[in-house]
Amino acid sequence: MGYTETFVYLDDTNIYPALIDHTNLWNGQVLPGFTLDVVRQLAAHIEEAVELHGHDWYDQIKVIDGGPEPVVLHIRWQYLSDEPGTAANVVKPDADGRYWIGGWEWAWREAPDGPLFYTQNAAFEAWEQMLAESARRAGEIVRTQVPEATSALLCLHGLGHIARVEAAGGTGWPTGDDRDGDDGYGPFDTETLGEADEVLRKALDHGRDRTELEIGGWRRARDIGLPELHRIRFAPVGAEETGGGPLEKARERFTEARRKLLTESVPYLVADSRAACPDAGGIVIDPHADKPFVMFLVEDTGGEASTPVPGDIAEKVHDRLAGLLAFKPTGDDLTACGWTESPQPHLDGAYVLVFPTE
Repeated sequence: MGYTETFVYLDDTNIYPALIDHTNLWNGQVLPGFTLDVVRQLAAHIEEAVELHGHDWYDQIKVIDGGPEPVVLHIRWQYLSDEPGTAANVVKPDADGRYWIGGWEWAWREAPDGPLFYTQNAAFEAWEQMLAESARRAGEIVRTQVPEATSALLCLHGLGHIARVEAAGGTGWPTGDDRDGDDGYGPFDTETLGEADEVLRKALDHGRDRTELEIGGWRRARDIGLPELHRIRFAPVGAEETGGGPLEKARERFTEARRKLLTESVPYLVADSRAACPDAGGIVIDPHADKPFVMFLVEDTGGEASTPVPGDIAEKVHDRLAGLLAFKPTGDDLTACGWTESPQPHLDGAYVLVFPTE
């Protein structure tokens, strides 16, 4: 068996350095071996989770010191009443001092990018917070006209706009009758509705993938048979209004998080690119395209010369860029993180990254 040093994780909170064999998998999950120091970290993190959620949800790992050598104990609390004989066992290290924990039981997954895992999660969390604050602020604006509004349905077509407002007591908009008035806007003036639309559009500027929006809290309106619309829930009626300040702070945090992701991803992008094209001195991308990779730069880092690379070889570069650009960084984001606009007229809208010299 050939072992690889990498990082693994169980959830979106922590990663652990481990040894794995890519040819030995369980239902697609890896079987990791840890050093004793890493086992101590794992035990501490599980202890925190148990304190929050209880023993029914988690196995526990205990490192017992005091004897001739540490003892690692794996406790399965859910088996204690029915199968007490299998509720706990000692995990013995192998000849190299590795502890193989959770194999054939836990859904360990590989995090090949290592510490970049945390930066990726931080960007996603900042994006989630920006979505939540956008929904809250849009609700405050809508309630100036419909005080009992509880949520809005957002259409993603075009720039994106509010298609419907839901309110307690059935006082939402549109009503489908004469109360909507000749202009169809009911209780709204176009300025107020436009202001709320603009808040939500700024959020959509940084990603409008339907599945991701659902994960971020903007749910598809399946319950009323309109899954093409997303429901944006407002703060509870009567909640204290906080104005636009928290939203601006959330936008600033998200800008910082996606720029950090752009910056810290460069070494990984360089490695992926040079694995496909060893002489690559840079890369050209179109950040607005479904396939953002355009070409590798070999002889001229000004955006002109390139070496053609078969599509399957560059696929990993495509995947890396897709994850990197998932939050739709702006041109200011890209230039702030070392990218430059392509000087070539035939590459309008493209950006160039010149790789750092080795």
